[in-house]
Amino acid sequence: MLDAVRGALTALLLLLVAGSYAASVDPALPRYEPRRVEIPASERYVGADGAIVVVGYNDMRDMLEALVPLFAAAHPDIRIGLDLPGTRFAPAALARGESAFAPMGAEFTPTQLAEYRATVGADPLEFRVAHASLDPRALSGPLAVFVHRDNPLASVTVDQLRRIYTGETSRWGELGLGGAWAERAVHSYGVERGTPLALSFQRNAMEGAAFGEWMTGFPQSSDVVEKVASDPAAIGFAAAMRAIPGVRVVPIVPRGGGAAVALTEANLMAGGYPLDRFLLVYARAPLSPVAREFLRLMLSREGQAAIAASPQRYLPLSAREAALERAKLD
Repeated sequence: MLDAVRGALTALLLLLVAGSYAASVDPALPRYEPRRVEIPASERYVGADGAIVVVGYNDMRDMLEALVPLFAAAHPDIRIGLDLPGTRFAPAALARGESAFAPMGAEFTPTQLAEYRATVGADPLEFRVAHASLDPRALSGPLAVFVHRDNPLASVTVDQLRRIYTGETSRWGELGLGGAWAERAVHSYGVERGTPLALSFQRNAMEGAAFGEWMTGFPQSSDVVEKVASDPAAIGFAAAMRAIPGVRVVPIVPRGGGAAVALTEANLMAGGYPLDRFLLVYARAPLSPVAREFLRLMLSREGQAAIAASPQRYLPLSAREAALERAKLD
């Protein structure tokens, strides 16, 4: 039986690897070795038809629809039904026990986390399963710092970003620009406060500090980028794949110093870009057998190949990153 399962997995993996993008998968990732899973029929995430219900992020549909057949090949007695209306629906379904796990495109917001804790009495478990994408077709991208295309700023440090967005820095001369730029006011823009992108920026660039009163927020990343393109004195953070010709992405010096890191797929997968974001899977504690086993698949070489082959071009984890996530399964 195990040999047949491995054969099916190998055949499916070869189909995935045939895609042009699966070549980026780290060969050091371990292959998936199925383990037996027992699922009590009384679990609330078991639907009336006997299928395991998974509620989550709509932009993970393609990768999950590739992963479910892999899982079914290894576990033919288990069926998984995907209900993917969007990230914001996942936390409540997980808290009620109506979803076996929760694929999400962003971390829980403070409000979602408070509501989850009030229902469950504990925090959810969080697993990174992929890097965000630089492809415009994707809905989840890393954050980029944009300036007007005529702005000569060569790079910016994480500490400078914190000072810009708390309001401590107000002139371009404080960021190293000279001449006519030195006394120009810095116009700071970003995605609206309290949104997943703004919260991510606060965590990764501001050490959790609050935005200053002069930061102007916009509902969408595209709004931010268009504003930066129209304002030579602007700096803005937004989803990277919403770039347009009138703006330029600024390389970022990580906290602690070193060389500025450009926003490239290679730097994202190497773990060096400071404003990276991830696709996530949340689960209830203690981890259920089916959630653990599906995550073992997602964090394997076969699982990461399925992720890399998605049309949105989400980026696979490295072997080191996947190992850190697998350690949470035990």
